[in-house]
Amino acid sequence: MKTKQLKKYPIPVLMMAVTFGLTLLLPYLSGYLIDNVLASYDEQKLWGWFGVTFLVAVVSMGFSFFFCNYNLNKYIIINSQKLQQKAVDDILHMNPSLFSRKDKGYYYNLCSNSSMCYAEVHEEVYCNLIGNLLYVIALLAVITYTNWVFGIFFLVYGFLLALFALYGSKPLFDMQSTVLTRQDTFLSENRNIIENKLGINALHTEAFFQKEFDKCCSSFTKYLLKYKFWYYMCVYAPDVINKIFSIVYLFIAAFLVFRGQITVGVLMMGYQYLECFADPITLVCNILTRYKSNKVHVDRVDQLSEDAAKESEINQHKADQDALFQAASFDFYKGEEPDDFLYHIDQLALKKNGLYMIKGENGSGKSMLMNLMLGNISPEYSKGTFSVSREISDTAFLTYPFFAIDGSFDDNLFGIAKNEELLRLLNVDFADKEITSNPVNLSYGQQQKLALMRLFGTDQPTLFLDEPLSNLDAETQSHLIQYIKSLKGKKTLLVIMHSDELDDFADGILRIHDHQMTLDGR
Repeated sequence: MKTKQLKKYPIPVLMMAVTFGLTLLLPYLSGYLIDNVLASYDEQKLWGWFGVTFLVAVVSMGFSFFFCNYNLNKYIIINSQKLQQKAVDDILHMNPSLFSRKDKGYYYNLCSNSSMCYAEVHEEVYCNLIGNLLYVIALLAVITYTNWVFGIFFLVYGFLLALFALYGSKPLFDMQSTVLTRQDTFLSENRNIIENKLGINALHTEAFFQKEFDKCCSSFTKYLLKYKFWYYMCVYAPDVINKIFSIVYLFIAAFLVFRGQITVGVLMMGYQYLECFADPITLVCNILTRYKSNKVHVDRVDQLSEDAAKESEINQHKADQDALFQAASFDFYKGEEPDDFLYHIDQLALKKNGLYMIKGENGSGKSMLMNLMLGNISPEYSKGTFSVSREISDTAFLTYPFFAIDGSFDDNLFGIAKNEELLRLLNVDFADKEITSNPVNLSYGQQQKLALMRLFGTDQPTLFLDEPLSNLDAETQSHLIQYIKSLKGKKTLLVIMHSDELDDFADGILRIHDHQMTLDGR
């Protein structure tokens, strides 16, 4: 567990040790009752014993509730929130090309299940495990001092439980990664239906998606049931071992009583210590089992922190240069297969503060060039040389799909200042409307206008616009064209458009044809 977000807790561990120390007194007091109080028939001793034992029991239960139960669960809740906040922060700041290599279901799972499991495992290992190990050591010392035969018996018992924990849970650990992967797929299927419900209903394809979900659900459920069966076998097996050893202990202790080596009070004390011994040993075994089986969650959270700290691959291609982007003898692919080839660039340089259009058929790689320049996709499938200006980081990108949050129009500007000129220019007449994260009360044109408000409101020196005229009425399109023209020379503009309204005004047109990209300079 590598995260620095969560701290170790020596004081809670110390208080757990004190609690367990009080617990060790109770079996001793029970043996004292039989061998000393009852044997002497002294009523005064009985009252004294009752007062001390009652006080120890009350204090022990209070300490146990607070330090062994509530306190640990409090830390789990707090640390789970910390990890979820850290996970969200890591996702927001990790480089997009690395982020895109995992499915969204993976990140949903990581921010919820994995963060919670990590917090639970952390507290169990650094609080519960250490505290209970101290308890076991203290108990072994006491019982060995009482009778060396008991000491050997307890050691054998503890060894068998530990042996089972180390080897019995291995299949469970092996299954956990598969369960988690299937859970990712299950969550992704949920996400597909939730996010695309309106489109599914519009095409009347409910039966298709229900069938696909049922198939995914059935596969996940079968494997999960198999996993849970083995999990509960591992959890309950120590109880079975405990029952067997309890009977064996009584048999051995009875022989020692017959031979006069121990008293009945010591027998009862030892029996209670056996019960006390079983609980921490079982708990330690369960913690080891849970740690091993949930280590995949721990690895995921740790890996996310490592990934978030990794430098974006595009940084290797950044340079102090006059051109925003330049390439030479450059081949661009969308994947690793030969038929994934997009286009070749002989020589290309896009100057700063220029207005450039990108033209080409659907799927020819127009948007991918923008994403490559911004580092949103990995350059691993490209060949040749290319570089981007360090100023590329100061780029606002109009891309898809559109997204919104529950709130007002201003809330959906995400902290970007509202520009009154843009409101008029884009004919925004819905600024007083409450918007939902599933924006059914916004037309596609209104969604596009809100997206444009965000883009131009950022005041970034470089703007990438992917189909800025989409879903806009003719009047708004005309206003937007004029506004884009007014930015020429003030900002660097790279625009994907199929229409030609800006062609004559552009500094150059990048054309993709027959797997070649060429620059038509103006």
